[in-house]
Amino acid sequence: MAEVIKVYPGKDDLVRVVDINFADGTNAKKPVTKLILLMKTKQEKSCIYRLEVKTILMTETFQRRLLWEQQKLSNEKGKQMRWHPAIIRWCIALQNRSASAYNLMRETGFLRLPHPRTLHPYSHFADTASGFCPEMLQRIVSDIGLNKENSELKKDVSLMFDEMKIKSGLGFSSRSGQIVGFTDVGTLGNEINTRRCKGEEEPPVATHVLVLMLRGIFCKLHAPVGYCPTKGASSDELFSCLWEAVEYVETAGFRVRAFISDGASPNRKFYRLHSTPGSTSITYVTHNEIDPTRNIYFICDVSHLMKTTRNNFENSNYHYKTRHLHYNKMDIKWTYLLELYNWDTGLDRYSPGLRRLHKISYEHLHLTPSLRMRVYMAVQVLSSTVANALECHGQYYTASTAKFIRMFDTFFDCLNVSRLHQDSHSLKPALAPYRSSDDWRFKWLKEDFLGFLDEWETQVNNLDNVSKSEKQKMLLSRETQEGLRITVNSFVDLASELLSRPDVDFLLSEKFNQDPLEQYFSKQRGAGGTCDNPTVAQFGQNMQALYVASSCAKASKRGNCRGPDERSCMLDDTPLPRRR
Repeated sequence: MAEVIKVYPGKDDLVRVVDINFADGTNAKKPVTKLILLMKTKQEKSCIYRLEVKTILMTETFQRRLLWEQQKLSNEKGKQMRWHPAIIRWCIALQNRSASAYNLMRETGFLRLPHPRTLHPYSHFADTASGFCPEMLQRIVSDIGLNKENSELKKDVSLMFDEMKIKSGLGFSSRSGQIVGFTDVGTLGNEINTRRCKGEEEPPVATHVLVLMLRGIFCKLHAPVGYCPTKGASSDELFSCLWEAVEYVETAGFRVRAFISDGASPNRKFYRLHSTPGSTSITYVTHNEIDPTRNIYFICDVSHLMKTTRNNFENSNYHYKTRHLHYNKMDIKWTYLLELYNWDTGLDRYSPGLRRLHKISYEHLHLTPSLRMRVYMAVQVLSSTVANALECHGQYYTASTAKFIRMFDTFFDCLNVSRLHQDSHSLKPALAPYRSSDDWRFKWLKEDFLGFLDEWETQVNNLDNVSKSEKQKMLLSRETQEGLRITVNSFVDLASELLSRPDVDFLLSEKFNQDPLEQYFSKQRGAGGTCDNPTVAQFGQNMQALYVASSCAKASKRGNCRGPDERSCMLDDTPLPRRR
């Protein structure tokens, strides 16, 4: 025990350091964060409480400081509380995750929070009907300042699309007075489906939701602009829905530069619908029907391509054994990684315990269905660390496997540049931002990487006494190769076109993947506290709440992809519009 004998207030009148006297008569100078105050009288308790509040406001984050200030204002009598926009966003995110938990926090009295009726006009600012929401698009245009000066770069966007599983069922919307839950794939798509039904009075009940999301190429925009209940969208349904979305978005002032999707069969068929009749080459670009002076490029999600490549690798003489990858007269086998892992973790090395594969665990090599969906596991297996370890192991028969892994590691680095100084931090030149149209990586992608795939295919096709089916097993799957070629050609041409503009200083290739859409699906599943798929009606309600909550809404850390490390939400004091 000790007694405070002197305090040292700062310029802001906050005490950070004090002199204390111990029971043995010695003195010491200590920071207030190292002291525990013993409470005796009510007056002392009040003084200690005020001191602790000031200490929290001084030492904690801005978010906590704002919360304490709002709690203080809400306790003042005779004054109507006006909540800060950041607090409104945080409360909407909390209520969207679990309404019962939010009510419990309010009713127990530990925190004074806005009433749900106060939040409702902010989180329900538009109708929740399927299709395209004009109010949502108008809100996006206003929030990013699309119509302001110096906003030319904000107009360049990509249109991401993917399907999410939902709970099938019908429900009544009291706001629109309609039954929701049927399929709705746009005006033209519905007309085509009506003619196909041939007498059926009602469309089928939806099992999925096709989500259309805008992502800014030169800004931080990533927001959904519409959703369509489907029963597994076909290529012709995608055609009508996506081109309707392009017209809708470009009317608002955006410029759609690319379609981004995974490598699912309907998506690739949608791309092939734009090919020239009789052409045998891959289709990776088409003219913009809204503005014929511009092209729209097709890009397959790089993360999905890395997963399918890893799955091909895993099935090479292992797991399902549907592949027998063979390059440069050597096999590419998953068992080589198992041998490498046992050598790396065993005692037969000169320095046991100092691992070369420091990120590779047992789960990376013995995958379960859920682990196969994790992008980071595929990327860590197909990394330069594994290629270096294979070369250090010194087994001559793993040379083709090491080259295969190294090529895909560089390919992923070229298309995963997310920060300006990422190359200096990771010591990998391929992670530098793109700054000119003659960047060395453009040539590497088209000549070295695609040349590697072409050389591999040529070698296999020239083998004698090997059946056609066996030759196909010696290569990556046709779907994976097609996705790789589409993505490389589209990215190189689009990036070169954008970097040739005088107002573009740099380009981050990570802007052309659909990780934000995967994280959005995780937020949708986590809404309501159920961690399950929503219904069509719940999806529309969550869409608006998640947009208002912005960075306060967090995706699951156990999702398929890892987003940026945002441990706290952004403090945004921009006034929030509300429904009148």
